Parts: sequence; structure tokens; C-alpha cells
Amino acid sequence: MAEKDIDKLLSLTDSKYRLSVVTAKRALQLRSGAPSVLPVEQRVRTHNLVTQAMRELATGKLTVGTELMDEGRFHQDYVRQKQAQLQAQLNAERERERD
Repeated sequence: MAEKDIDKLLSLTDSKYRLSVVTAKRALQLRSGAPSVLPVEQRVRTHNLVTQAMRELATGKLTVGTELMDEGRFHQDYVRQKQAQLQAQLNAERERERD
């Protein structure tokens, strides 16, 4: 994958180092449960999160820069969203049990 889109990926950043860091951070976000921006048919082909992160960056749907939300806040917001979803599911199950 890297060879196919490497020029496009390098054009998104100012150096190979930054590209490596951005790719690694996105792979960590994916591992933490962040939703992918790739269509399902592209996601199922690989379980390698670095490859998936590089494919996501190549789509242009992700923003690369220094003025972005920090990782800690991103993770906290994601955890809050997941907890709210789980609580909603639990409440729905309780309602069904009452009926």
C-alpha cells in the first residue's frame, strides 16, 4: 500500500517524519476504537491498522495539522460517546423487560 500512494501521503505533510507520526497516531486512534473513514469493503481487506491509517490519510478525509484536538481529549470524548450509547442500549433493554 505504501508504495502506491506514498507521493500523495507525503504531499499532506512537510516531512517523512511527520507522516510517520501522523500515521502512527491515527493507527492508535483506530486501535482505541475510533471509527474508520474508509468504506466497509476497504476496511475488511486488512487487519493492519497502520495500513488502514495510511489508506485513510490517502482519502483526504482526515485533517493533518498542529491545531487539532489533542489525543487525550479525543479519547475522552470518544469514551463518553460510547458510554452514552451503552447506557441508551441498557435503558432500552430495561424498557423491553418491563413490557
